[in-house]
Amino acid sequence: MVYGFHDSAPRYQVKNGGTYGIPYKALRVKGIENLLACGMMITSDHRPHMSTRNTVCCMGQGQGAGTAAALCAVKNCGTRELRYSDLREALTKAGVYFES
Repeated sequence: MVYGFHDSAPRYQVKNGGTYGIPYKALRVKGIENLLACGMMITSDHRPHMSTRNTVCCMGQGQGAGTAAALCAVKNCGTRELRYSDLREALTKAGVYFES
């Protein structure tokens, strides 16, 4: 998904009023297989965390994590083996915006 809100505006802003995305890799928990974490659980420093913890951003992350988990179950694969192209295709069909 694309997102552009920031709690600490105007101190921190997305360059030129743009948007940013959250990569699938940010939802995979380091060192624990087949566990996805989203919302306030993803790892970031203070500046992006002020934005990624926002409700709308958390909902988008949840949709991505839930879709990834469902695809892994259907494809009988782990979260690290899931092809990003398969996840992106499923999210695109669900109406997720990847570009602003």
